[in-house]
Amino acid sequence: MKIRSGWVVLTTFSLACGGDEPKNTAPPPASGSTQTTAPAVNTDFSTPVTLKPDDGGVVHVMANDAMKYNTNRIEVSGKSVKIELKHVGEMALETMGHNLVVLKAGTDVDAFLKESNEAKDTDYIPAGSEAVIANTKMLGGGDSDTIDVAFDGPGEYPFVCTFPPHGVMMRGVIVVQ
Repeated sequence: MKIRSGWVVLTTFSLACGGDEPKNTAPPPASGSTQTTAPAVNTDFSTPVTLKPDDGGVVHVMANDAMKYNTNRIEVSGKSVKIELKHVGEMALETMGHNLVVLKAGTDVDAFLKESNEAKDTDYIPAGSEAVIANTKMLGGGDSDTIDVAFDGPGEYPFVCTFPPHGVMMRGVIVVQ
């Protein structure tokens, strides 16, 4: 039986870093009302939710020390959106760096990640890649970055963290309507 050492390391690391995770601290809905959409900021990493822009037009994505985003799906109406990525963990960039890279619709994410693994000098984003629409800088614990993302039109645009091997777990899709 052949075991890929990367998966063993990833699994071991994920289990070791599980720790306590922040929970969703959004206030409960007012008496007699129901909450049908996710809160503007989802801090519960146990079950990723669909995020939408807040009243200011910003989608708030969080990443933690357990190699997780708080979402795997973002829904947007229109041709652009601001996305804020906040690394809510405590680990340094060199050991637990995170970014959020938005790719063109139809991009083969696994092939892109394979190419990005070789791009350490450019924060694991292949220089000149035509697949990249926008990306945050690489963040360490406590850091944040906001990007403006412009889409070609309706469709599904993948997003991923390119810090090796985070993209195996840290990925999702932006659905543009």
